[in-house]
Amino acid sequence: MDLKGKVCLVTGASSGIGRATALQLAQRGAVVAMAARREQQLREIAEEIGGQSSIHLCDLGDAASVLDLADDVLALHGQIDVLVNNAAELVAGEISAVDLESLDRCFQINLLSPFLLCGRLAPLMAARGEGVVASLTTAIASGRRGLGAYAASKAALDSLTQTLRQEVGGKGVAVFSYDPGWVQTAMAPDGKESPDDAGARLVAHIEAAKSARQPLT
Repeated sequence: MDLKGKVCLVTGASSGIGRATALQLAQRGAVVAMAARREQQLREIAEEIGGQSSIHLCDLGDAASVLDLADDVLALHGQIDVLVNNAAELVAGEISAVDLESLDRCFQINLLSPFLLCGRLAPLMAARGEGVVASLTTAIASGRRGLGAYAASKAALDSLTQTLRQEVGGKGVAVFSYDPGWVQTAMAPDGKESPDDAGARLVAHIEAAKSARQPLT
């Protein structure tokens, strides 16, 4: 996919891999719609990018806000060519110790918000015969002690991704999960790789615009 002029919606764009991805998409000429809760960080990135961007304040833990986000970006830019489901909520603790509020927010952000965005945007991409949906996953989706809520939500996201691939993959829409590995972010301060490198690989996969049965790295 030639990204020049393409509208790319990136969730969790205010920091980490989301920020790096937004900047690199803009460098390739894309129009980047950046969604997150932290307005100041989004404005700083928008200033760095210049005119090829828009910022959208959104609590991805709230279903109504997620649907409003999709409609707002469509109203502003006319269409969305690339969806990057990057936003994530890390909840640590043994399964028996995770409280309901934390569990609910984890699944709202990691699973429900991508589910709603995919349901709203993928059919529009399929109708045009072009688009990319990339969702960030993790190797621990198969299970990790002390991270049961996070791992389970990411496993569900992988399942959602493969179902969406079966639904729209034959209609010109590339659908894949992306595992960035152990990246230094607020969720993983001891990560060994920079967000810039992880973002560069993700953007390369978006440009390739190929669906995948297994998470890409």
